[in-house]
Parts: sequence; C-alpha cells; structure tokens
Amino acid sequence: MALDEDSLDCMAWRSWLERQAWPGASAWIGVLGRDEFACGRGKLLVWRTDAEGVQVTQREYHGTFEPDVALVLVTDSEALGELRAHGAARMRPLVRRGRLQPYVLKTLDELSDAGLADFVDDLGLVFPRH
Repeated sequence: MALDEDSLDCMAWRSWLERQAWPGASAWIGVLGRDEFACGRGKLLVWRTDAEGVQVTQREYHGTFEPDVALVLVTDSEALGELRAHGAARMRPLVRRGRLQPYVLKTLDELSDAGLADFVDDLGLVFPRH
C-alpha cells in the first residue's frame, strides 16, 4: 500500500516529532511506503533533529537512498496513523508485529556517531558484537 497524503504531511510530522522530544542526530531517518519500496520509486519522508530543530522533508525515491540516510522505516499509512495517534512508544510494538520494518543503512559505530544508537536500541534491534 502506498502512503497517503496525510502520511506524507511534513508539517504534521514536524509537530509530532517536536512533541516526542525526538533525538538529535546528524543523519536522517527515512519513512517509505511498502509499495514504494517494492517498486523502487515514490516519495520518501525524512526526519531529523539537529541544532536548528526538527526537520521533515520529502525526497524522491528511485530505489536507492542518499548517504545521509541512516535508517529507513518501511510501513503503511495505517501503521503511521497508529504511530501518530499513540506516540513513539508504539514503534517497538509495530516493529515486533511487522507493521514497521526498519532497514539499517549504517554500521553501529556510524549510528552512534550520528546520535541514533539509542533510537535503534529503542526499536528492539540487535547488533551482533564479535
């Protein structure tokens, strides 16, 4: 299912992220619909909080991600609606139920350097340590 217009509303997501006290990071978190991911094209919503505050923008997705995107959450509009209604604490249960599929594009060290290691941990993702 492709993301609907409400799911791609940058101002609504910015307001939501501000209420969630989103972690500061130097890399972006992408949000992409399942259909867009499967066909390799569509709109990618990207989130980041830095020294200037919360930033939310849209980018065109053509099957690859820019190097500044550290993590992509593949989902659908219904799961995003649940997330918006109930807060960031819903992310981990959505991941466990397969409704929010995280794709980590950076190493653990890179995620840590970007300020996203705790966020990845909050999602319940595990990195093997050798």
